[in-house]
Amino acid sequence: MTHSRYKEWRSKQIERDLQYVPEKLTEEKDYLLNQAELVRNSGSPYRQDPWNVFDWIGYVAMFITSICVLTCLYIGETHSEAYKYFALWTSRLMCITIIIVWFKLFKYVRVYSFLGPFVVILVNTIHDIMKICFVFVVFFVPTVAVFYHFYNNPDAEGQYFAGVRETIFTVFRMLLVDDYGYEDMVDMEVEVIDPKTNTIVTLKPEVSWTDFLVSYWLLMGAIIILNLFIALMSDTFQRVFDNAAEVALLERATIICNIENNLPGNKKRAFLRYLKEKCAPLEAYYDDDDEDEDDDDVKKFTEQTFELVKTVQSDLQDWKSDVLTEVKSAVTEQVTSQQREIGKLQETVRHLTRVLEAQTGFKRGVGRSEKRSRSGPRSGEDKR
Repeated sequence: MTHSRYKEWRSKQIERDLQYVPEKLTEEKDYLLNQAELVRNSGSPYRQDPWNVFDWIGYVAMFITSICVLTCLYIGETHSEAYKYFALWTSRLMCITIIIVWFKLFKYVRVYSFLGPFVVILVNTIHDIMKICFVFVVFFVPTVAVFYHFYNNPDAEGQYFAGVRETIFTVFRMLLVDDYGYEDMVDMEVEVIDPKTNTIVTLKPEVSWTDFLVSYWLLMGAIIILNLFIALMSDTFQRVFDNAAEVALLERATIICNIENNLPGNKKRAFLRYLKEKCAPLEAYYDDDDEDEDDDDVKKFTEQTFELVKTVQSDLQDWKSDVLTEVKSAVTEQVTSQQREIGKLQETVRHLTRVLEAQTGFKRGVGRSEKRSRSGPRSGEDKR
C-alpha cells in the first residue's frame, strides 16, 4: 500500500468514525479531527528517514564519479591539458564519494546492541554541531577580521596571514592550539596611511596587543567553545547510552519496517503467509535439563530473592509478635481498670440500697404507731 492510498483509507476511516460521535463528546471529536489533520499533512515515510536521503546522496555521488571517470578516459586521448585539470577534480570527487559510501555502513550496524547506540549518538551529535556552529561563527568571523587587519602580509606568500584563506586557517589552528606563527606576529610591520601627511607609515604592533588578541581567542575558542561542545556531546551520550538496549531494538524495528514496506507485492504476501503459518505461534525447542550461564544467573537471583523474602517474613513475624504483646497488655490494663470501676459502682449501689432500706423501715414503723393510736379510742367508744 502506497502512502497516498494509506492516507485515503485512513481519512475515510476517520470520517466514518466522526459520524458516530455524539455531540456531547467534544474531546473525542477533537481527537479525530486532529488525527485527520495529521494524516493530511503527513509525508512519505521513505522521504522522512534521513538514512534514505543519505543513500540517495551516495547514489548520486557514485553516478557523477562514474561519469567523470569515463569522461577523463575520453579526454585523456585527445586533450592533455584539459585532462589534467578535469582529472584533478575527478580524484577529489572520488575521495568524497569513498567517504560517503563508507558512512553508509552505519545504517546497517545500528541494529546491533553493541554498535547501535553509538550510531544514534553520532546522528544526534549533528544537532549539537549545528547548535555550537552558530556560537562559533559569532566569535570566529570578527576574530578573523581583526587578525587579517593587523597581521596581513600579502608579500609573504604561503605564510600564516598572507591572505584571507591563510588567515582563516591560521585562526582555526589557534583554536586547536597549533603552530600559528607567534614570532612572525610579534615582528610583523603594518603599513598605514598617515592622515596628516597623506603618506604610508610603517608601524609595528605592540607585543601587549598581540598577546591580548592571542589570549582572547585562546580563551574563547580553545577553552569555552570547545568545552561547551564537549559538554553537549556528553549529555547526548549519557541520554542515549542509558537506554542502549531500547535504542538498538528501536533501530532494528525501524529497519525491519522499512524492508517490509519496500518489498514487492508477491514477496510481501509470501512473507506474511510465512509468519502466519510458521511463526504464529512461535515453535521453539526447549530442554529443561540444559544449564547455561543464564540459568545460573536466574538461580542465583531466585536464591537471593528467596533469602530476601525469608528475611522480610521473619522481620514481619517479630514485629507482629511485638505488636500483639503490646496490644494484649494494653487490653489487659484497660479491662482491669474497667473492673475496678465496676466494683466501685457496685459498692456504691449496695450502699445506696442499704440507705433506702433503712429509710423505708423507719417510715413503716411510724405508720404502724399512728394506726395504733387512732384505732384505740374508736374501740373504746364502741365498747361504750
